[in-house]
Amino acid sequence: MRNLRVKILRVFLVLALLSEVGRALFIEYPLPVIKGVRKVVDRGSVGFEWDSVAKYPYVTGINIYRAKARPGINQVYTKIASIPNRFATHFVDTKIEPNTKYFYTFTTISGLNESAYGDIVPVKTKPPYKKVKVISAEVVAKDTVKILWVPSSEPQIYKYIIQRKKDNFPKWFYLDSVKGRLMPEYIDMTAKRGHTYQYRVIGVDANGLGSIVSDVLKVEVK
Repeated sequence: MRNLRVKILRVFLVLALLSEVGRALFIEYPLPVIKGVRKVVDRGSVGFEWDSVAKYPYVTGINIYRAKARPGINQVYTKIASIPNRFATHFVDTKIEPNTKYFYTFTTISGLNESAYGDIVPVKTKPPYKKVKVISAEVVAKDTVKILWVPSSEPQIYKYIIQRKKDNFPKWFYLDSVKGRLMPEYIDMTAKRGHTYQYRVIGVDANGLGSIVSDVLKVEVK
């Protein structure tokens, strides 16, 4: 008899647990809709802030959706992040491109349930950094080419990437990089006699975001 009572008690405990799990997963609570989202926009990132939904204890997190603007057709939203915390009020998206328009929206979640989309937030990122003004590429010694440019006026630039291609080969290759926004030169000591080289320079910020590619400098190593 005692064993039977224990088994019955276990069954009731399991049913009670399943009931609580079921409530968390399947019961449709009136989930709050996120509105009034504020934004701060940069070239390759955008930050968002919204009013807290912490007063809703059944909210388990927040989903963020993004669509890259497509003129004349409905936007296609993709979930880019899920924050498993109802106390969160901020999010930064760093995987976007300069000079591009996007749309964002946010939802709240509770178990398997999700709210309707909140306000649609348009974002237009800033243009890329201005291109580096190159001056010259000159053979200064055997197998040695000196490249000069004007230091970027963009204060965020902290290094320059030098790219090179040889003769009529169509592809550009990374050659080297130099740190310091005020650095105006690079010396290529890997050039070989009998070839024509082309060079271009890209300014890069601390987040790896590049400027518009510079004009091309061409030099023949005789």
